[in-house]
Amino acid sequence: MTKKFKVVVAGAGPGGCIFARDLARKGFDVVVYEKGAYETMGHDWSDAVERRGLAEAGFDLPPESTVNWGPLVKVPGTEEGADQIFEQHAYPDMEVWAPDYSCRKMIKFHYITTDRRKLGKVLVDQAREAGAGIQFGHEVVDLLQSGGTSLETALVTGIKVKNLESGEVFDAPADVVADDTGFGALLRTRLPDATGMASPFREEEFANVHRTVRRRKDVDDTIVDHYRYGYHTGYQWVQYLNDDQIDTGAGVRADPSNPDPKDIVEEFISRHPSISDEVVRGGGGLCLVGRSPYSLVTGGFVAIGDAASQTITMTGCGAGGAMAGGRLAAEVVARAAQEGRNDIAALWPYNWKWFVESGRGAHYAALNALKNIVQDLSHEDISFLFRKDILNGEMLTASINGTFMLPDLKTMALTLARGITRPGLLLQLNKATTIGTKILRHYLKYPVSWDSAEFTAWRTKAEGLFAKAE
Repeated sequence: MTKKFKVVVAGAGPGGCIFARDLARKGFDVVVYEKGAYETMGHDWSDAVERRGLAEAGFDLPPESTVNWGPLVKVPGTEEGADQIFEQHAYPDMEVWAPDYSCRKMIKFHYITTDRRKLGKVLVDQAREAGAGIQFGHEVVDLLQSGGTSLETALVTGIKVKNLESGEVFDAPADVVADDTGFGALLRTRLPDATGMASPFREEEFANVHRTVRRRKDVDDTIVDHYRYGYHTGYQWVQYLNDDQIDTGAGVRADPSNPDPKDIVEEFISRHPSISDEVVRGGGGLCLVGRSPYSLVTGGFVAIGDAASQTITMTGCGAGGAMAGGRLAAEVVARAAQEGRNDIAALWPYNWKWFVESGRGAHYAALNALKNIVQDLSHEDISFLFRKDILNGEMLTASINGTFMLPDLKTMALTLARGITRPGLLLQLNKATTIGTKILRHYLKYPVSWDSAEFTAWRTKAEGLFAKAE
């Protein structure tokens, strides 16, 4: 069955590569079409990637300590091997500061600083070694579809691909198509509107981000690794990559009224003479901080990575979620192929695994509701919550690491006592935690199997909950 079952993947991002790798290891015929080049896979910088996502994908991680060590860690001043993907510096304990720098909290930061370009190449190499075909310079331009227009009856039968060198456009038929085309979701948005999966992400579901890696100067200038929470509706950070390089950046909600994150970064650099003008790496642009569509599958089709918004909404970190999505989707497609099926009922377990079994989808959805309310608070409001320890280390550890923390009676009583002088602010915070809690519990009741009536009822209630958070 595996030799007869054809799978094509649009995009060689972390999710698409893990999906292709895992299916190819099981003997499936898998082809990945990627418009870019091998040399430019991944972002041109090092980024915080969830340790959990990397471990589940099979990476051998260094222990959580102040400095990383081991065969996968880049050591400054030595020749960099192809598989050295982690920066030597790490911060399992990180300072999180209020927007006005008046107060800080210490959190556990369960990420590892990872060279995204090298990670991208390693994932491509793993997929190729498993037997997947990866065609670079090939842009996916459309879906091949048959069947009806509803979520239940729609059927994807392949994709149209353009060879960017020759200009040739050809059909690539498949039993299952995976969309890993990024937040543009090129293929998912080509599905019939009646499926409920075709809506593009809205402007308010994005952040503008800018980061720069600079050479350091040997001058007296104290900078501590930290994360500035809630600054201009987003965040700002600085981290040492090694003795020679420092990384700093900022992200703000995509709103014309917000400052340009590049200006925020440049202002920070101007106050620190140890940061030189020499740019090593960097970049920026839009970052998805929205939520997953209510279904990630229809007949013959699965969405992975940013196309499925498998992103921690509080930070914009998506590589770990994408790899988890690719791994879970591969498990389900393999099981469906054993039964010779590619209908929505056979692929539906991917939805349940993402939203419920892994816990990721449910918690990300709840955090999205929390973010939508909290990011409208002023700098002074958020700084007040820091100072009063209402936004405490435990809560920040959970949310920044992708978990919605359910409030208990003790926490609610302390919040009331500490914030009694700001009743309006407490009402906003209570709204955020109440709606987030309801969304988390509702998502954990996601339908286990495909049933049109049950899913419609579940979705209707979810839409009502999110409407209260917007």
